[in-house]
Amino acid sequence: MSKTILALMLLLVGAVSPGAQEKPEIEVTKLADQIYKLSYDGGGYTVKVIASIGEDGILLVDAGQPDRAEDIKAVLATLRDEPPRIIISTHVHVEHLGANHMWGDDPVIIGHRTLRSAMRSGGYLFEEFPDEALPDIMITDSTTVHFNGEDIIIFPVPAAHTDHDLVVWFTGSKIACVGAICNGHDFPSVDYTGNVMNYATVARSVLDFLPEDVLIVPGHGADCSTEEFGAFCDMLVATSETVARHAAEGMDVEAMKAANILADWSSYGGSYMSLNAWIETLARGMSGEQSKQRAWEPMYYAIRDRGAEAAVEYYFELRSDRANDYRFPDSDLAFIGYRLYMNNRISESIPFFERYLVEYPDGQYNEFSYEYLGLAYESLGDKKTALENFRRVLELNPENEAAAAKISELGD
Repeated sequence: MSKTILALMLLLVGAVSPGAQEKPEIEVTKLADQIYKLSYDGGGYTVKVIASIGEDGILLVDAGQPDRAEDIKAVLATLRDEPPRIIISTHVHVEHLGANHMWGDDPVIIGHRTLRSAMRSGGYLFEEFPDEALPDIMITDSTTVHFNGEDIIIFPVPAAHTDHDLVVWFTGSKIACVGAICNGHDFPSVDYTGNVMNYATVARSVLDFLPEDVLIVPGHGADCSTEEFGAFCDMLVATSETVARHAAEGMDVEAMKAANILADWSSYGGSYMSLNAWIETLARGMSGEQSKQRAWEPMYYAIRDRGAEAAVEYYFELRSDRANDYRFPDSDLAFIGYRLYMNNRISESIPFFERYLVEYPDGQYNEFSYEYLGLAYESLGDKKTALENFRRVLELNPENEAAAAKISELGD
């Protein structure tokens, strides 16, 4: 599967764990005397687990993806072979808290006051987080934890990336884990619970709160100085103003893309959020469409109560009858199919991928859908149909090595 397709899916689900790719190694970096960064390539972006290790034991900021849980646990054991006492979950995305459960009931999990409800609603129902992953302590205001000889200040911020982000500042070690409030040298993504119109103000308020000599550790982008964080804040303001100005002049999103109106900030488009995707995000926020949620929650219960085939038809009923209540982008069917597949609900995933391909014959997730259909049919023992789908992948992208390997493996 190409990095481009992986990056596109990240915009839908927060992270992906493609079944056809080998898992990258986890790199350990010492950031301060007792602060370590465990990082790996999550598919077009870096996933980070930050560990404070000292006399009080282990405290983690985020825990990584569920499919990397045992790998993270093994690497952490080389630093100190015991479970963490505390895990701080910065927000709901699966690459941040999906592996919370790997320690069972041992750690105390700290999150935003709305994190538990977020994990049990909306699109995150499809993650099917186990009870062990849910926060035990939910904070509403700035909270200080004294651990391993330093004050660790945890504070919630207003809706921007999501509506439940936390910043974690290790005051003695001079390190601030800011989640996606800063994304290094890359455009950020905006969750359906977030608010792109608040992003610049929220980011600047976090920067102003922190001392100048702190190391900024974003959830995905490159670690950076406060000066670089300032440049990120400036970019947010300038790109928003640029899109707003062109929109006021009557230019639509496609015209803005064609005119390359954000060319001056093209260097920020090198990760999972492209320059054109950032234009779309800003324009959607300015139109008020960002406030509309997708129909993921009713779809989750429709699959449970009616079955996958009937739920696919129900999706189109919702799209016809509830357009004022929900947003229906063309990625929905691929997203639902992917989440079902990743939860080992293989048969249920197939109708969603197949209907996506019917509805969007030139869709941007066609390669992705064919590849996961191939994996699904292979897992069900239908080698012939699996091969048909993997061949369609190569028709769309002859450089897809994973699909080529599957075709060879299955006997063509």
